[in-house]
Amino acid sequence: MQSLPLRSFTPWLVPVALAGLVLALQAGGEPVYEALRYERAAVLGGQYWRLLSAHAVHLGWAHCLMNVGGLALCAAFAAGTRSGSAWAVAIVVLALGVGILLLAASPQAMNYAGLSGVLYGLFVWVLAPRAWRGDRVAWIVLMAVIARVGWQMFHPPSDAQRALIGGEVMVEAHLYGALCALALCLCQGAWPHLRRAWAGAEV
Repeated sequence: MQSLPLRSFTPWLVPVALAGLVLALQAGGEPVYEALRYERAAVLGGQYWRLLSAHAVHLGWAHCLMNVGGLALCAAFAAGTRSGSAWAVAIVVLALGVGILLLAASPQAMNYAGLSGVLYGLFVWVLAPRAWRGDRVAWIVLMAVIARVGWQMFHPPSDAQRALIGGEVMVEAHLYGALCALALCLCQGAWPHLRRAWAGAEV
């Protein structure tokens, strides 16, 4: 039997590594959660790493496994169309974007933890270019993700949702993730045109 080339697995390495990190940190329990979650006062006091680390810790195992499952689904939608480096850049940009927007635009958000804000952004980042190229399935799923974010902004989470994840649902983080992903898609789409324009100007 012919073995598959390593290159075919490369695009999956970053999502798999992120899932492994999230699961390992969840196994660390309450001390890890307390040390890494987003705390507004702590960030303003200089603990800036929390803008990134907050997205890798969760309120409980149910919250954690839901987001890991969502990450797996997102990676499946990507179907190897994104490189490992592209995944790494997107995750860091989205995590920082959501964290900074929580700090700047949501002063009422004292605490936050979970991958969901980044995850909503990753879905948009994966699906939007495919939808733009005419992929009907990507278009339908993208519209469902956007509709879900819109619904959440005007309909508070139910008690059942809060009980499931073990705390409040920070719907603003979902919105920020989607907005940051749209901005990232626009920047990445414009970059090749800008490079060609600069190259032509230098000639």
